[in-house]
Amino acid sequence: MAVHTQQLEMPSGGRMVVLALKANGGTVVVEKPVGEDWVTADTYDADGAHVLFVGGGRVRFTPTGGAAFEVT
Repeated sequence: MAVHTQQLEMPSGGRMVVLALKANGGTVVVEKPVGEDWVTADTYDADGAHVLFVGGGRVRFTPTGGAAFEVT
């Protein structure tokens, strides 16, 4: 499981991904770019497998605290 930020490039039209999260008291922030800035799309703080629809283009997953995660 990752403990560092991961940035993915999604195909146009987007797709479904699974965020597997072991929060360990932390969170994973899902972000999308707007211009040169990143904006928070959602924040997850509960252990489990979360099904997400991420639109096309770039998406970034950033853990905080002790969170560890995997995106498939």
